[in-house]
This record gives sequence, C-alpha cells and structure tokens, in this order.
Amino acid sequence: MNISLRQMRAFAAVTQYGSFTGAARQLSLTQSAVSMLVQQLEQELRLQLFDRSRTAITLTEAGKNLLPRAQRILEDVRQVVEGASEIRALRRGFLRVTTSQMMACTWVASVLNDFGQQHPDISIRLKDVVADDVVDTVRHGAVELGVGPERPVSDDVSRTFLMHVPFRLVCAPGHPAYDKSSVAWKDLRRERWISYSNEFTRYLDRCLQAHGHDLPFHTVSDVGYLTTAMALARHGTGVLIAPDYASAFAENFGVRFVPLRAPAIRREYFVYQRKGQSLAPAAEVFLEMLRRKGKASARTSGDAVAA
Repeated sequence: MNISLRQMRAFAAVTQYGSFTGAARQLSLTQSAVSMLVQQLEQELRLQLFDRSRTAITLTEAGKNLLPRAQRILEDVRQVVEGASEIRALRRGFLRVTTSQMMACTWVASVLNDFGQQHPDISIRLKDVVADDVVDTVRHGAVELGVGPERPVSDDVSRTFLMHVPFRLVCAPGHPAYDKSSVAWKDLRRERWISYSNEFTRYLDRCLQAHGHDLPFHTVSDVGYLTTAMALARHGTGVLIAPDYASAFAENFGVRFVPLRAPAIRREYFVYQRKGQSLAPAAEVFLEMLRRKGKASARTSGDAVAA
C-alpha cells in the first residue's frame, strides 16, 4: 500500500471545506489535482471516503471512521516539522559534552556560559571525567563532543586540533620562584614534585628530553586530581606543573602559576567526536564557539598558539 501525506491532506481539506474547490484553494492546487489525490487514496484503501452528488460532498461512514486517524497523522507530521525547525533554530535540543574535571570548571565552563546565554532553550549536559576517559566517553556515545589533551584514538573516533595550552609551575608564597616573571627548567632540579597524573608526568619527561633536558622528578606526593595537588602545594608539600587554564583557581588555592622557559612547553588539545556521526545543530554551534575561544586564547597567551 502506497499512501502519501498529500493524499491525506487532500482528504482532510475536502472534509474541512466541504468541497474540492475550497480544498484546492487552501492547498494551492487545482480542483482536478485535489480530486485525483482523493481518488488515489480511495483506491489505495479500497474504500469510498466521500459520497459525491451534484450539490454536495459528504463523508461516508468509512470516511467518518478514518478521518480522526488521518488528522492525528497530519498533526504528528506537523509537530515533527515544527520540532525540526525548533532544533535548527536552537530553540530545542541537547548539548552533550565531556572534558576533564579541571577544564570543565574553567576553560570549557566559560564557553558553555556564552553558549547558554545565547541559546537558553538548549539543555546542556556536561560530563566531567579524568582526561584519560574523554575519548572513551565519546566512543561509547554518551556525548557528541569531547575536549581534552592528545590521546590515542580508535577507528571509530576522530580528533581535530583545538589549541596549544602552555604549562606553568605552581608554587606557594615563599617559594623562590613565586615572585619571578618566569622560571627556567634547569632551576627546578631539586624540587619536590606533586604528581596527579602518571601520563602527564611521562609526557613532560618526553618533552624535556626532546629539548635536551634530563630533569629528575622526585615525587613526594601522588594524587588523583589537580585540585588536590594545588591544595597540597599551598601547604608547602611541593610544587607541580599544571596547564595554564587552571590558573583561574590560583587565588582560591593561594598559589601562583609561574611561566616556564628554556623550554616553554605547551600541549596540544583536541576536540573528539565519533566518526560518521553527524553533529546536532547545537553541537555544531558549540564546536564553532570552541574554535573561536581557542583562537582568542592564542592571542591573549604569549606562548599559546591555536589553529
């Protein structure tokens, strides 16, 4: 059976206006086109829907029975079309994003705030995880977009470069580097280090070796979160290396983020998404806002470079 929406619209319009002429005017069709659509519907259903006379057109019992169903279908279609329009216009929908816990409450939070102000009807769902879990969260379909440092990706996840983020030394008042404009890596050989990610420590070690530095990392405390590491640094446990965006919490923890030099190391951050999966309009707009924010960060940070 091959029933079209045009046929049902013609059926409903003839019923509403009581004539093929009135229905044709409403549907912007010719009278003969409306008559043909109704005849096609009757043929498909193998039922007569109207009794036709020279003076009137009236619904048959079968037509009366089927009309409410046809009207419900047309209303459902109208709501689908209206819903699609609202989604395109960002008046309805969801934005589902994942990123690391610290980035979630600093850099990404600022972009989400701008997005929310511009598109208040979009529900935002932010899943904050450890950096190592960003790719898996995207892979499992829990979110549309992930933001985080470079991580290996499988065949079903793609990544696009977002920005470079510089590293800073985090230390408490009284530390020799606290009041300096910058500090060289060679001056940190005797430091007591607070570690919050083994992967991050290995990355630092590789970067330094690539620049001809062999810096021993004497770890005095190993924790799970950057916030905990900063709290320990404030109490003099040791120092740590952290991405620049975490400096938003420097005052809260009573520490200072000191630029590093010789070399000035930075890390690539990416946007992750599932391959072959189209982004919803809300995610497309948010992705563009992320890219603009990344470029703005490059202009305001002396040693950060965005694409």
